[in-house]
Amino acid sequence: MADVLAYLPYVVPALADKDQGADAHLAALETLCVALPYAYPDLLIAVDKVDCFVTRLPALVSATGADQGNMPVLAAQAIAGVVEQLPEWAESFEKNGAVQALRDRMLAVDNMELAEKCLLALKLICEECPHQCLRHGVAAAVLQFFDFVPTNEQKVALKIVAKIVEECDEADVPKAMDAAPALCNLLQSSDNTIQKSALSCLCMIASNAHGKAEHMDMLCELKVVDTAMRMLEKDGWKTIGDETLTGILGLLKNISSASAQAVKSLFDLGVCDLLRQMITYYSSSHSNSDKLQMLVELINQLMRPLETSAALKNAIVEQNSYLDQISSIVTLLIQVAKCGALSSVCYTCIVLIGNIVEVSTPAFLIKLQKTANLSSFLMCLLARKKRHVVFETLKLSKSLLKKQHQFFFESFDKEGVKHAIDAIQAQEKDRNSNHKLKMKNNMQEHCVCFNLDSDASSTDRCKIENNAILNLAGDIKKSFSVVKASNKSPYRLGCFTTFVKGYFAKLNGHTMTTPTQNLDRCRELSEVSRRLLSDKLPSTSTFVFAKSGSAKDLSDYLCNVAYLKPNLNNRQYLLERAKEVQYRLQKFAHLALEMSNESSVKPLEILVEKLLDSLHMSYDSFPVILSHHKQCTRESTMIPLRHSGIEDSESLHIKFVKARREKELQGYGGVLPIPISSKPDAIEADLWPNICSPRNRQGSSRLMFSYKGIQLKSSATIFESLVRLMNEGKSDITIDQSFWKEVHRISYKRNKSKKISSLSSSNARLSAVHEKLEQSLLKDPFFSAMFLGKLPGDVDESDPSYNLLFTLKILEGLNRFSYQLSMDEKIRLFAESCLRDLDDIKVTISPIPQHQFTSILLTSKLELQMQENLFEVGLVPSWCVYLVETCPFLFSFNARWKYFCLTLHRSFMGDDTSDPDSPNEEDEASDAPNEAANKTKKYKVTRGNILESAISMMAKHGSSAKTIEVAFEGEAGTGRGPTIEFYSTVSHELQRFGLGMWRGDNARKAEGETGFVHSSFGLFPQPWSSAVTSSRGIEFSDVVQKFKLLGHIVARAVLDGRILDISLSKAFYKIMLGQELDIYDIPSFDPELGKTVVEFQALVKRKKFLESSSETTSNPSADLSYKNVRLEDLCLDFTLPGNPGYELVPGGSDKMVTLDSLEEYVYLIVDATLKSGIAKQIEAFKSAFNEVFALKTLRMFNEEEMERILCGEHDAWASSKLADHIEFDHGYDAHSPPIVNFLEILREFGREEQRAFIQFSTGAPTLPLGGLASLNPKLTVVRKQCDGCVDGELPSVNTCRHFIKLPPYSSKEIMREKLKYALAEGLGSFHLS
Repeated sequence: MADVLAYLPYVVPALADKDQGADAHLAALETLCVALPYAYPDLLIAVDKVDCFVTRLPALVSATGADQGNMPVLAAQAIAGVVEQLPEWAESFEKNGAVQALRDRMLAVDNMELAEKCLLALKLICEECPHQCLRHGVAAAVLQFFDFVPTNEQKVALKIVAKIVEECDEADVPKAMDAAPALCNLLQSSDNTIQKSALSCLCMIASNAHGKAEHMDMLCELKVVDTAMRMLEKDGWKTIGDETLTGILGLLKNISSASAQAVKSLFDLGVCDLLRQMITYYSSSHSNSDKLQMLVELINQLMRPLETSAALKNAIVEQNSYLDQISSIVTLLIQVAKCGALSSVCYTCIVLIGNIVEVSTPAFLIKLQKTANLSSFLMCLLARKKRHVVFETLKLSKSLLKKQHQFFFESFDKEGVKHAIDAIQAQEKDRNSNHKLKMKNNMQEHCVCFNLDSDASSTDRCKIENNAILNLAGDIKKSFSVVKASNKSPYRLGCFTTFVKGYFAKLNGHTMTTPTQNLDRCRELSEVSRRLLSDKLPSTSTFVFAKSGSAKDLSDYLCNVAYLKPNLNNRQYLLERAKEVQYRLQKFAHLALEMSNESSVKPLEILVEKLLDSLHMSYDSFPVILSHHKQCTRESTMIPLRHSGIEDSESLHIKFVKARREKELQGYGGVLPIPISSKPDAIEADLWPNICSPRNRQGSSRLMFSYKGIQLKSSATIFESLVRLMNEGKSDITIDQSFWKEVHRISYKRNKSKKISSLSSSNARLSAVHEKLEQSLLKDPFFSAMFLGKLPGDVDESDPSYNLLFTLKILEGLNRFSYQLSMDEKIRLFAESCLRDLDDIKVTISPIPQHQFTSILLTSKLELQMQENLFEVGLVPSWCVYLVETCPFLFSFNARWKYFCLTLHRSFMGDDTSDPDSPNEEDEASDAPNEAANKTKKYKVTRGNILESAISMMAKHGSSAKTIEVAFEGEAGTGRGPTIEFYSTVSHELQRFGLGMWRGDNARKAEGETGFVHSSFGLFPQPWSSAVTSSRGIEFSDVVQKFKLLGHIVARAVLDGRILDISLSKAFYKIMLGQELDIYDIPSFDPELGKTVVEFQALVKRKKFLESSSETTSNPSADLSYKNVRLEDLCLDFTLPGNPGYELVPGGSDKMVTLDSLEEYVYLIVDATLKSGIAKQIEAFKSAFNEVFALKTLRMFNEEEMERILCGEHDAWASSKLADHIEFDHGYDAHSPPIVNFLEILREFGREEQRAFIQFSTGAPTLPLGGLASLNPKLTVVRKQCDGCVDGELPSVNTCRHFIKLPPYSSKEIMREKLKYALAEGLGSFHLS
């Protein structure tokens, strides 16, 4: 090669001499092209007359004629080679016409090789001279014959365009626009890379155009808007990548900002409906704030042309379809603003609504008020502390009054806006007169005035002057005075308050009356209830409802607070009070859950909605606290996030100082670093030995902590208390770096109070009577809160949210126990002969859906807080902890599951010790490639002896904090797939006949049958008598051991994110969640027994009523018969129904049930079925579970949610969405014929075939939470390489990576046959991996 380089000095003169023939030039070029890849810059520069490269090579590219041969190709190749070695020469080449020459030869399309060489040379030159290349028309040129070049050259062409339009000057935009038609066509490419690149180029062109209407109109004429909307429609926005979606939204935003034509096109194409779908979707997911922001910005740009184009404004206003779309936009913005976790989002929405109001007609705004209730929205925002939000809300209020004064004055009066403005004005005056408040007012609040102004500078001054809010509120208040007294709004707070108080007075009287005593009074109350709950409540504003005290009146009535305090030491009184509260719940449940003929909505739904709207007015009671750390988007809602990698967290530096008047304690020297999760009690344990003499170290709650004279709450972390006190008055708190560096002073003094709280005393007394209460309802936490008349824990009862939370907790419990309440009421009516037949004892009301108690605002705030990087190590505001534990129903299931995953590590019960000599254990290699490997335990099990292997494994590693991975002896599979199958198989094996674990196990079966216990209502433990240690060859000790294994398996499944194949009953899940069971739970797992026992209970109640009643009955034997049969004639003995070997009393098989002993019989059946008969099994299950992590941490979920967590999604997949959630690779794409057949086969599968397919591809028979979309990694189908006949091959699978290796079968029928065979053969082994 040195010989070749030696020729370079001779090549240059040959090229420079124009008189030499074409053959000499051609030979010189060939030598140059061979030498250039091996040359280096200094060598080229040293060549004599080297400048002839930049003058002669462009000319040779342009050479024409038959004798030129391959010269243009070689010249273009040489230019590329030189620029690659010496990029600084690109400018010289450009000045000597190289760009024009290369462009023209490429456009001539003499041959494909020449076009490719020209394209490469232009790519290298444009990297150094992008602006010059753009001015020479390169952007349009490289795209002109785009479809005729190979894919690689297509991508090179797009890179050239991207480079030269990236930062083009405004003057060069017309040249960039020349490429727009070709780029628009490429948006429809099936190649995702090409589509993304074309979209990126268009976005840059639109952005660089700086809102020039002529350019944006041109893009609109090129159908960019139509193409973009086609990409988004039919849920396309869900399937395209985030980068592409961001690009499309940005493109539409830029075009809309200046083109009235584009805005009109978007309205014609239904953009508002699309935005509604997207905002609704992203609002509900609570983790897509960036996308919501983009959508809001797009809406802002859609509105701008309406302000400047009178013709567009008139066109919009004149068409009802457009107005309806704008109305839906306002409704969406209201939804986003009310539920936005941050004030900045809320502020942006208000500004946009204000812009819409400015261009709207009075008639439209009146209609909008009736559909979207702008006034109620304004009232909600005026209650917030963020001054920017208040200011913009006042501006919007003023605009509405200016548009239609009389109408909006009345609306403001009704919805409380007028009242709020009065309060704001008074508050602002007070701030100005109070020096401290004035200083706080003047503290710089994070300015969001320019959130929607992309041209604004960070140094721009905030628009809100010191007295801006006061002056604006004063102007609005002055406008109120012009309304004539005769025209003032008729809505008055006092009227509704009086009606509500009168209603509850009537209810109080009603609770003392039975239906048979005063039928007229009952009918009157029903009518009053209908008027309040179904008529008045829907039309009552949130403001009036909140200020009337209706929530407190309702909770006071239901809790019977008038009789709360006396006789708390009297156990009999407590029992009577519990029955009274229960009776009130029954009465109100009937009124609130019965649907009237005129309405399809239950009163309880309306009431809960009002309570939640009122709660959202207390926005600032639930502050989000964010640190300076970057927020992290937590996508996973599957595997508990206990290996996040956060080890070193921030610490607070606290200087603890003795309070000024503290005499007994000593001072603490130095600064103490404390974790951000530390509460005062934890710090006290460290401080106490250092500040107190030995003789004074007795007692509890010995210290009180204060910051600047304000006592710190014991329920909050010291970190949170400091942050909230330092940022008092702020609803959004962001902690900067200086906070962590500062040393904070906290004083301490001795707490000499020895008073036991009345709440603790009441709780102790309530616990003492629990054993006397038969129904589970009366032992539920919500009933305990009602009984005590307050929410549990250390909570501020003066906070506006308190009564709303308390009432919501009561109503959620009432809704959850509506079946028990109604059934108990029916039994009472039967006992009192209001119902004649046992068949009439049936529930006629149903609860409202649980999700209606969910607060979208609180869910959004919790989701945002969980994105905080320090959340896992303790940056959790106390309101999050308190509400998740006390009122979990306020949060969506997804938010609670994520919270559980992020906080579960605090509940680990075990350590990482294990037996190092275990023969079945495989230790990870010491040079593991990633940190996660060091947090994994591997264990081998025997498939044929799986339960014994599982018991052994759980005994050794069940309590380990490490993730357990399982491999099967003698099988190839390892990792996630076999582990998932292990959990699925063990849980399935625990359902075999002959284990004595479940009800139905003692049912007759054919000899030698080894089937599984099945129940349509879920599995529930089989009762075992304490007098029996074995039955039918089954040892009870083995049963207990199996329940212990089940506890371990369930806990590990939750901890490691595994799926179980076991159908547990709702009642069993209630036991897991720490709930009590009663007689009304039996029908949930054994309907036949449950119905009979409940009917027997009704007979017992009737017998007692008749015995205590002064009235005589004409035929007592008929009244106390069981469906016209004497009880004695039923020939029942004292054995457990369905289990004759279980004697309820000693000698029970010989003791017959009579009317007099029926009560005892019912009690013993319930006790055996739900308590004593299953106590040891449940104890074993719970103790094993608690060895892994605390079972009580699951109490934030309900029974249905627990089934989803443990057993995955029972709805396998939506056929229409299959292609959206499966990836195709390594020889396949979505349009490959084998894939088309494959998807059709999957859509045709029945339920059992779906289960088999999921088991085959993932190792578990059901999909995890979130279904197919949440599989991680994604289910991927790849082409299987076959050596022989394709149709003879079987599909194979890698369950760890969710890879299906599918041969390209010749027909759909053969594929279906082979796939079904693989599903059958692949189950129970890992030989098809």
